[in-house]
Amino acid sequence: MRQIQWRDRFNIGVEMIDQAHHRLFSIVQKMTDLYVERHEDKFACVEGIKYFKAYTLKHFAEEEAYMRKIGYSGYLAHKSLHDKMRYETLPELERMLYESDFSTEMVQRFIGVCTGWLTGHIMIEDRAIIKDGTGEPAPMGLDDEMSVIQAVITAPLQEILGCPIQYSGRFSIKDVILHEQCYELTYRAAEENRLRVILVMGQEMLLHAAGLMLGMDFYEKNEIVSFAMQEIAQNLIQRAAVYFGKHPDEFRLEKGCFLTHEEFLERFQDQSPQYSLLFHVEQESFAICIDQDLPPQAPAA
Repeated sequence: MRQIQWRDRFNIGVEMIDQAHHRLFSIVQKMTDLYVERHEDKFACVEGIKYFKAYTLKHFAEEEAYMRKIGYSGYLAHKSLHDKMRYETLPELERMLYESDFSTEMVQRFIGVCTGWLTGHIMIEDRAIIKDGTGEPAPMGLDDEMSVIQAVITAPLQEILGCPIQYSGRFSIKDVILHEQCYELTYRAAEENRLRVILVMGQEMLLHAAGLMLGMDFYEKNEIVSFAMQEIAQNLIQRAAVYFGKHPDEFRLEKGCFLTHEEFLERFQDQSPQYSLLFHVEQESFAICIDQDLPPQAPAA
């Protein structure tokens, strides 16, 4: 597996912000090289994580000052995403790292979450700062399905993947996606209702997409791929919430996991998902299935 690489397409055009993002990627790259690839001493990893956290908080403060300076109208929503990373995600990752005595699996989780969060946040949220100055998108209804699909799914994914995506219509479980990989994300929403999103993608495309997003070569699924996909999906969900007039933190991730084909079929044996969307990227296809307003999960027996 190659080191994580910065890509010039991650630049948003504000030198101070781009330099900070580049530096954060460099820190994660060194951690990957020292601890995941070479399995060197834990001390180097501990110091790397401390440095990453300190530099992230410094960068957030500088980026927020820049948004205030230019009068960015999406400042409060953007800051709430920073605050979630500051006060929830990073402390929780640190706790799990220390509890596991910095196991390779937990270091991979840290790298996957942080790199996935950075990639999605840069390509979706940070680009919005400089795109057109309009800040928050206006709330949308569900009556114009193509506009919703373009704004919420197609355009952000094109930014992240760096290639054209074509919406092809409704996805059916009869549609064949070779060597399919099904990744399920379950979110807790307001009043304890739940939202389920399932990404259906061929394994080669999944690893290629993860490689494009993170600047790495992947030859098999691992913790970095899994948690990076979670964080990028979370960015899309948060962006979608804003489009529908909700707080960006309305949906909180409960669980993310790969499903077998049989488990995927079981999810929809009684009814089809509310939204089943099929997309084409060059010669390959992928699908996104979405169910809203699922009832609260029953407690385990």
